[in-house]
Amino acid sequence: MTTTGSATATPAGLDREAVITGDAVLLDLRTASFAARMLAALIDGALQLGVLVLGTLAVTVAAARADLDDGLVAAAIVTVSVLAYVGYPVLSELLLRGRSVGRLAMGTRVVRDDGGPVHVRQSLLRAVMAMLEIWSTAGALALASSVIDRRSRRLGDLLAGTVVIQERMRDLEPDRVEVPEVLRSWADTADVGRLPLTLMQDIRSFLPRSGSVHPASRRQISRDLLHRTLPHVAPAPPPGTDPEEFLAAVVAERSRRDETRLRRAQDRQVELSAEVRAVPFSG
Repeated sequence: MTTTGSATATPAGLDREAVITGDAVLLDLRTASFAARMLAALIDGALQLGVLVLGTLAVTVAAARADLDDGLVAAAIVTVSVLAYVGYPVLSELLLRGRSVGRLAMGTRVVRDDGGPVHVRQSLLRAVMAMLEIWSTAGALALASSVIDRRSRRLGDLLAGTVVIQERMRDLEPDRVEVPEVLRSWADTADVGRLPLTLMQDIRSFLPRSGSVHPASRRQISRDLLHRTLPHVAPAPPPGTDPEEFLAAVVAERSRRDETRLRRAQDRQVELSAEVRAVPFSG
């Protein structure tokens, strides 16, 4: 299947949300997909129904043996219902830091909009709203809200100021770009240190998936990236250089030089630490 998106498009199924906390820390949150949230909700819903059924049977058996008053039995069943529908999600999110059994299975977690852990008030509000939008309407309200909202939040999330994020991602082997053989001599002497970070990210996003892009779009994207890159590179590549080979050479050489610089800085830091430990303390 071919793709015609731009080089800067976000990968499918991965909604990235940048959040700056009160401590000026930039968080890169990945919003959980609706499918992951639905599967987690099904697992938790089955557990809640199990708690409700078992609790109701226990109350019924205890009432038959002890000949309890009907009002007391009704109160006990209401208590069991509250524990199943409200107690389970609230206690799970508090004890497991925003997770539940279903979210643990799907690798998701509930956090505040600023990336912090949820509080009791927020968990309670989400649980109460779940009784309306999930249990009372068979999930219709939650589905409608998740489809409309950009971050796939249901009504409980909107009112509580929370969001469900994907914290466990599938490990991917990094695709290391190498300098094409025809551009090795040029890359060794070229100045590629002035490329903006956003441009580097766009190139790295395009090259691994260029084979799946429609040929016309592939040519257009590679040329656009070429024109954006040329002002930051000196000297220009040899005439007739393929745009994708040029982009690969720039990214690979820039990465190699960054790794070399970081390795030298780490080695220097180790040397300085050793020298400091070797210097005797003076009185």
